[in-house]
Amino acid sequence: MRKIIVFMFIIGVAGSLWSVPTDIIYSEGEASVRRAANGRVQDAEIGEVVNTGDTIKTGKDGLVELDQKGVILKVNRNTVFTLMERERSGAKTGVVNVVLGSVKMRYDKLTGQEPRVQTASCSAGVRGTELTVFAGADGSSLFAVDSGMVEVEAAGVMVELAAGEGVEVKPGQPPGEKFKVRTDLMDYSTWNDSKIEAMMADPAAAIKAIQEQMTAYVKSVESFKAYFTEYSARLAEERQKAADMVKEKGKEEAKKYEEEVVFPLTLQTSSLYLNKRFYALAALSMRRYVAGRMYVLMKARYMGRVEDPAFAAFMTGYDNLLAVYEEFIVPHLVAADI
Repeated sequence: MRKIIVFMFIIGVAGSLWSVPTDIIYSEGEASVRRAANGRVQDAEIGEVVNTGDTIKTGKDGLVELDQKGVILKVNRNTVFTLMERERSGAKTGVVNVVLGSVKMRYDKLTGQEPRVQTASCSAGVRGTELTVFAGADGSSLFAVDSGMVEVEAAGVMVELAAGEGVEVKPGQPPGEKFKVRTDLMDYSTWNDSKIEAMMADPAAAIKAIQEQMTAYVKSVESFKAYFTEYSARLAEERQKAADMVKEKGKEEAKKYEEEVVFPLTLQTSSLYLNKRFYALAALSMRRYVAGRMYVLMKARYMGRVEDPAFAAFMTGYDNLLAVYEEFIVPHLVAADI
């Protein structure tokens, strides 16, 4: 019972410290919000508040605009987008997770605490005031900067983009070569169609790239899981010491011990839980919206031709990905996620 209480306390601290409420300031067409707290799906209506973990999904005529403390997010049609957070370099960091589709971001002012951008293939630090992010059906990403500076990182390589520059990142690979771009001339549908065409031309390679990204997520989850387990055990011990101290040394000494030892350890443990959950949810999004869509497209393309070598090779990779996901990611999810 004590372990359960400590675990719930950690979750409560994480939720209270890292909640990033975001207002829906415009909505039209087919647009919904999937609530992280209970898994319920509701219409995205103006005035609603979207919290950490909630997912916005737009249809073919959908459009949603959000205001996150001065950061304006325009979620375009056919897009899946989640608000997330993680601990980075000892500080909490908001994360804009563009799972599929395109999101345009505009910063009214720079504070040094701008949210990072995450896609299936990379992450990016924003020091600019306006940029567009594309997330393709094959897990690829494209960043285009209108103004300011953006650092795109993937496979251990970082590329810095200035105004008027863009870069494409394929899953499991470092960023490609920078190129000149005008965001007002960019078209997500055309770009995404080219990704689907390439994916269909070599489905085995496409699913292998997603497998590699899933493996990276699993490594991160397992790493934070080990630390979280260690710190949770230490936290339970220290909380017990604080409880025993009330009888042995009095309430004042126990309170001092709580402030100096227990609470800082609680924050550290909460950070580890936050990061473990961040990578588990990133893996869930990739499984659901990238690998899952690949599967649907392949089933439609090879209907009645399941013995085709290309389809068989894809299914082998897909089944392996699912096996890894079920074994290493699902245990870290909750019912509301699924």
